[in-house]
Amino acid sequence: MTRTHSFLSLFAIAASLAACSPDPDSSFARGEEAFAQHDYRSARVALIAGLRERPENLEMRAMLARTQIALGDGEGAVVTLDRLSESDKARPDYAILRGEAEILRGRFEEAVASVEGLELAGADRIRALALLAEGDIDGAAAAFALGEGRERQDARLLSSYSRFELARGDKDKAAALASRAIGVDQTSIDAHLASALVARARGKLPVALRSYETALGMHSANFEARLGKAEVLVEMEDFQAAAPLVAALTKEAPENRAIELLRAKLAARDEDWAQVRDILQRYEGEMDESPGLRLAYGEAQLELGYPVQALALLQPMLNANSSRRDLRVLVARAQMKAGNAQDALDVIELVAIRPDARPEELALASEAAKALGNPKAAEYASRANEVTPQWIGGELAKADQALRNRQWASAEASYEAILRRGGARNAMVLNNLAFAKSRLGKKDAALKLALEAVEASPDNASILDTAGTLLVETGSRERGVEMLEKAAALEPNNARIARRLAAARKP
Repeated sequence: MTRTHSFLSLFAIAASLAACSPDPDSSFARGEEAFAQHDYRSARVALIAGLRERPENLEMRAMLARTQIALGDGEGAVVTLDRLSESDKARPDYAILRGEAEILRGRFEEAVASVEGLELAGADRIRALALLAEGDIDGAAAAFALGEGRERQDARLLSSYSRFELARGDKDKAAALASRAIGVDQTSIDAHLASALVARARGKLPVALRSYETALGMHSANFEARLGKAEVLVEMEDFQAAAPLVAALTKEAPENRAIELLRAKLAARDEDWAQVRDILQRYEGEMDESPGLRLAYGEAQLELGYPVQALALLQPMLNANSSRRDLRVLVARAQMKAGNAQDALDVIELVAIRPDARPEELALASEAAKALGNPKAAEYASRANEVTPQWIGGELAKADQALRNRQWASAEASYEAILRRGGARNAMVLNNLAFAKSRLGKKDAALKLALEAVEASPDNASILDTAGTLLVETGSRERGVEMLEKAAALEPNNARIARRLAAARKP
């Protein structure tokens, strides 16, 4: 009785296990679905399970190799591809996969050998990346150009070529290549990421943000897109939106220097310099590899009262980037704190003598000259209170750029400085300051400025648009609609004004 029961129990267990064994077809289907959603970790698990049952399934094996490559697992992809038959290994698409895997392994000769004889753009990309890794810039450029000229276009090659040209400083060519990559394959994440990098290099932060969001719409877990979006949000001074992204990325990759730099920038925003130092201190030996880390750490050292340490970090950066005015100010401040007034004056005087010198630069030059008993101290102090057309032009350009990039706090600061120092109440400056303040949630102050702008320029459609919109938002709907109607009459083809007017008219 007992033995029969045991036998039946074992039989039931075996049957249960058999029933729970994954069906290879369903595993493949789950793997395909996960791969299509760019959930590569889930895809890998499902595909490995399927291949245990059907090791001869070529499509499943190829998809597993692609999944492993997407995860950066070159070693795993090579093992997967090694199990193909010799005839299958020779197929162009699998040979290119093998090349990608070898690139990830750092075996560049093997990567080139894997695509030898293949006259395809995908193979050209492998050759270009291998040559680039080995330092052959001209060879890489030639390989990319060859792939670009192929009859059958490849979005990944065009995207990689775009990044290559951007690194070489040719922003226009990089932009054209990224645009072509999107044209070839609108679903290519590589293409949208390349486009985002070009937009950032051109200072078009909202455009870059849209590209990252497009990429995330295709693949919400894509690490580069999430990191890029967080970086752009910090640059756009949208710290509230950036903070949760940075926190999530930090949990995922706590050793990533780019993420740590974002954490430091968020701390610097709050002037928590001790936290900035604590975040970046462990990267002291790697500062040469990241100018951003070096700058943030140097500024933290300066603000915490360690000017000598700050100079060790910042002076080499200024030597290599002598046109960087922000670096010049930091180095001069550090020299003053270190008791080197002459060195401070030597550093800051190169910008203080310019007609577009900024008040903080002139004040620093005056402080250094005064410490030396130099009669130029009074001249610099006097000029700090003067306004030149060159300064106004420079500040306007800075303010307008900040407005285009939705850096509302920076735009507000620059426009306020122009009004404060310039004396004249320019209508467009008032309007733009009103708009910046409205985006910062300062609606009452924004409305006051916008109405002042309307008084100064009552027939300017943009100014009427700003004031009318603010009136509607603050409860004066009837008056706001009147202003928007006047703006629409002045510019009947302006779609944005028309949309706001239509929205304002709705009950």
